[in-house]
This record gives sequence, C-alpha cells and structure tokens, in this order.
Amino acid sequence: MHARPERHPPLWASRAGRYGVALISLAVAWGLASFISATPFLFFFGAVMVSGWWGGWGPALVTTALSVVVVDFYFFEPLLTLFPGTKGAVSLAAFAVLALLMTKLNVMLRKVNAERAQLLERERAARSEAEAGQARLHALFRDAPACIILMRGPQHVYSFSNPMNNALVGRDDLVGKEAHQALPWADARGFITILDEVYRTGVPFVGNAVPFPRALPNGETQEVCLNIVYQPTRNEKGQVDGIAGFGFDVTDLVRARQRAEALTHELQQAEARDWLLAESGAVLTSSLDDEATLRNLAKRVVPTFADWCVVDVAEPDGTFRRLEAAHFRPEDDALAEDLLRHGLLPEGNPGHPPTVALLKAEPVYIEHLTRERALELGHDAEHARVIRALGPVSFISVPLLARGQVLGVLSFIHTYSGRYYTASDLAFAKELAHRAALSMENAQLYAEAREAIRLRDEFMSIASHELKTPLTPLSLKLQSLARELARHPGPVPRGVVERYVEVGARQVKKLAELVGDLLDVSRIAAGRLSLAMEEMELGPLVREVVARYEPQAARAGSTLRLDAEDLRIVGRWDLLRLEQVITNLVDNAVKYGNGKPILVRLEPHDGGARLTVRDQGIGIAPEHLPRLFGRFERAVSERNYGGLGLGLYITRTLVEAMGGRVQVESTLGQGSAFTVVLPSNLGAEQAAHAP
Repeated sequence: MHARPERHPPLWASRAGRYGVALISLAVAWGLASFISATPFLFFFGAVMVSGWWGGWGPALVTTALSVVVVDFYFFEPLLTLFPGTKGAVSLAAFAVLALLMTKLNVMLRKVNAERAQLLERERAARSEAEAGQARLHALFRDAPACIILMRGPQHVYSFSNPMNNALVGRDDLVGKEAHQALPWADARGFITILDEVYRTGVPFVGNAVPFPRALPNGETQEVCLNIVYQPTRNEKGQVDGIAGFGFDVTDLVRARQRAEALTHELQQAEARDWLLAESGAVLTSSLDDEATLRNLAKRVVPTFADWCVVDVAEPDGTFRRLEAAHFRPEDDALAEDLLRHGLLPEGNPGHPPTVALLKAEPVYIEHLTRERALELGHDAEHARVIRALGPVSFISVPLLARGQVLGVLSFIHTYSGRYYTASDLAFAKELAHRAALSMENAQLYAEAREAIRLRDEFMSIASHELKTPLTPLSLKLQSLARELARHPGPVPRGVVERYVEVGARQVKKLAELVGDLLDVSRIAAGRLSLAMEEMELGPLVREVVARYEPQAARAGSTLRLDAEDLRIVGRWDLLRLEQVITNLVDNAVKYGNGKPILVRLEPHDGGARLTVRDQGIGIAPEHLPRLFGRFERAVSERNYGGLGLGLYITRTLVEAMGGRVQVESTLGQGSAFTVVLPSNLGAEQAAHAP
C-alpha cells in the first residue's frame, strides 16, 4: 500500500488564523457599534459567536474579554475609564455570562459538526471502500475458475452469473430471470428442489460429482461433473434473502477416478481370470472323465465369471444332451432342474444362442439382453417360461471345437448380479472353451487309444487262436498220415491219402483266407487298395459261390437256396473282390445261421444289382448294429464263434469302393439280412472313353 501524502491545514484553520479571525470579528463589531451606540452588545455578541464558532474557547474568551474592555471604555459612562459603575458592571457581567454560554454552545455545536463531518467522511470512505471491495469481489467472481451465481428471493432470481457459469449453461442473459425459467431442465434433475430447501431451511447444500449438462457450441449437450455448494445469503436482520452458488468442474478428476477404478476392476478381473484359468487347468487335467471334468469346470466358473454356466455335449448318435446347469444360489435348484430339461436343439429356435454357436461353430456374444429379446430365444412356450424365470441380461455361448468337430457348447449367463459381459470376457470364454475342448479331445483320444489297445490285444488273441485253428488239425492229420505210412510198409491206400489231403487242403485254404483278410486290412489302412474293374455278369458268380458253400452249409445243418431271376445283370465290377464280398456274407450266414435255411436273393435294382443274404439264425442285438461294420468289431463272443472280426469291415470297404452300399437288418434270435446294392458303373466307363 502506498502512504498517503501528509496534508497541512490552511492558514485560517491554524492557531494564529483562529485568533486572527477573533480579532477581525472584534474589530468589525467595534466598528459597527460605533454607528449604533445604543446597542453595542449586539455586535460584540456576534463577534464572540464568530470567534467561538471559528476558533473555539481560546479565541472566544479573548474576544469576550476584549469586548468587555471596549464596551466599558468606549460605550459606558464615564467614557475612557475602566470603572463603569453598578449598572454597567451588571451589564458587562451579564454580557460575559451570556458570551460564555454562547461560546460553550458554539464549541459544542462545532464539535458535533466536526464529528458529523468526520463520520460523514468515514462513511464516504467506507462506502467507497465497500464499492471498491464489491467491485473487486465481482471481478474475483467474474474471473474465478469456478461457476458462481447469486440468486435473490424465493423464486431464485439471478442477480449475478459469472462468464464460466454462462458458458456452462450456454447463455449469458441469466441475470433477472428465475432459475426454473432460465434452466427448464433444472426441475427434472432436482436442482429447484435443492434450492427451495436451502432457502427454506438456511442449511447449505454440498454435492460432490453432481451430473450437469454442459451446452456445447454446436447445440449438443455434454454430461459433466461438478462439486456444488449452495450457500444461503442473509440480510441485515439475519433472514435468508438469497443463495450463493459455487460449482467446480471435476469432470477430469471423476473420469480419472473412473478410469482408475476401471483399471483396478480390470486388474481384479485379470487376477480372477488367471486364478480361474489355473483352477480350470487343474480341473481339466485331474480326470480323463470328460463329463465329470465339464461338470466341475462349470461349477468353478460360478460366480466368479458367470451367474449360470450351462454345458451341452454331443452324443454319439448326433444328438445333444444338457449335461450341467451350474449356479451359485441354493434357491435356484428347482430352476436348474427345469433348465436341464431344455437343451440346445439343432432343429429348434435358430436364434437360441447355444444353438447358433452349434450350427455356426462360432461364439455368440450378447452384451445387453432385454427381457423381450430373451423371451424370443426359447424353443417353445415352456422353454420361454424357463428363460423368463432365469432372467438373463448378458450371454456368451462358445462351441467346444476339436479336430473340426463340435463336441458341445459352453454357455455363460449373467442374471441377478447386474454384470454385463465385455469383449475381454468373450476372449476369456473362448480360451476356457478351448482348454475344455482340448481336455475332452484328450479324454476321447485316451479312450480311443485304450480301445485300440484293447482291440489290438483282443485281435492278437483271436488272430493267434484263429491261425492256430487250421494248423492244429493239419498237424494232427500229418501225424496220422505218418502213422499210416509206418503201419503200411507198402503203398498206402489211395482213399486214406485222399481223406488226409482233403482235410489238409481245407485247413490250408482257411489259413490262406485269414492271411488274406489281414493283408486286405493292411492295404485298406495304407490306402493301397486297388480294384481291377471289368465288365462282367453277376449271376454266374453268385451261383458259383452258393454252390461252393452248399457242403459247408450242409455240415452246419443249414440249406442254401438261391433266388435269382433269369435276367442278365451286367456291370463293371472287380470280379475277385466281388467274389470276396459274396463269400464273406454267405460264410457269415452259414456260421451264424443256427442250422436253419439261408436265402440268397439276386435282383436288378436301378440299373445295377441288389444282393440279399438272409438267415434265420441268432440275430444281432440292436446296440451292436451301429458298429457292426467296424474294424475288429464283433457282435458275438469269440469263444463261441471264431473269426477275426474283419469280414464285414472288408465287405463294406470293398462295396463302397465299387460305388455301392451295404446295410443290415436284424432281430435278436430271429436272424439277419445283409443287403448289398451295386451300381452298374457302365456309364462311368463310357465317360472315361469319351473324347
């Protein structure tokens, strides 16, 4: 602050000036009294009054004393003497008393006027300072980095709004307007209610991170966050007469806090996912029972990653079964039972997320699922009822893919927790499904490996037994023939030798057939099966095979009957391989015919041929039919019936290689019927020779 310059009083206000004025006034009074000598005191009273008013007690007393002397010396008889007599003394005394009283009154009045002037000066200074302070306050409010408003009255009429607040609301004409008129949206957001409450109670309102619409230059609005303070203002009586509002933009802080919270949440989710992946890895590697593993995985997922986890798995027959509906709340047990009864259906609602994931072999991700949309996902009305009770709000379905096949579908559902899935959740679900699919694939591969080992061991046992079967009687016959030679010193009878040769030849033929089957399986597995296609007639070949097996059928107690039309059935086939097919089917019929009649029927079919071999023997159980044509598969015990389990496998492979198909119909205890349908393949030959 700068020091005020020292102010010097004017000359007439100094001590000498005051006495000078007293002497001048005395002189003026003396001069005037000289012209009107009858009333000299009148003029000297004026001089005393002027001296007392202007100079105070000192000049007034000097003027009074000099006035008494002048009047006594010049105006009272005897003149030019200081002894006026009794009457003059009384007059002079009265004059002196009245002058003193007048002086006292003048001094008092002068003091009052001086104090009033001082007060007025102070008031002017205070007013000036107040105006300057108000100007500084307004300037401070105007330039403050905050939104500041002043309102008056119960209607909250704006009396001040700084530029920052004007920019916030998008208008600069707020002063003089009521709040609900200036800001139409304020009432709906509750601001008018808050202002009314502050004005009524006089209690300030403080709000942190209050949402506020910011008006943008392009006419749009942007939601910002303000820390708001509404402070009541009071008049000189202490009554609330308005409200002062202060708003501080904390949008960046709020967003930074939200980002920090989001990052913290993501870190927590990442930790939870890492933990869940570690747990799922332990679960998936703990057992080779894929169904038990998937159930345990679904239970581990809730409630960390999902409110519900539903597992659908593929069955060997191509259908799907709902394996698990894992949940966390005990009160949802009944709902889980209902959910288990409504699995995915390939032929059902094409919008059902697990069904979509199955049909497209791709993940299905629904971030926000409305109630109406959820009800449209059901297969039928009952399924929609279960979905309504479930109340899904977010959904992820991921197929379990292994070796290009869909082994099942994992579905993750949010319902009551208020959470919604994100893109990162989808990536995690895909990783979880990938691991589950690998576990299922490993379990299947392990099961297939075990089954292959079992089949290998069983095959080795059967093969060694089957290979020994023709060798044993052949060895016995050779030993018997040696004994016959020892018993006959001369030539052995022809009939005896022929019997031994016949038995030996039959056993060698059987051994050759077994070795041939093994070679065929080896060629098929290596992809080296070749066909020598030629045009041929099928009827003679069938008659030849049937005639060849009539003795064997007779030994088994069966009769072979051929039903072949006289039509000539011609096609392009491999003669030796087709003979092998017919032989396998007739041999099976004789082996399992149970000594009952066997019918072989040949007939034309769609330009080709259809061969049916029907027996009335032991038949085949329904559960064995799907795998009957598999490699090393058998529908009967090897102890009761011999064979390597390769005949039907080789038959199916050869028939399909020639463009045909083979099928079986059987009833346990009532026999079986094997049907081979072959195309003629003659058109293929013409196409091959076309130019």
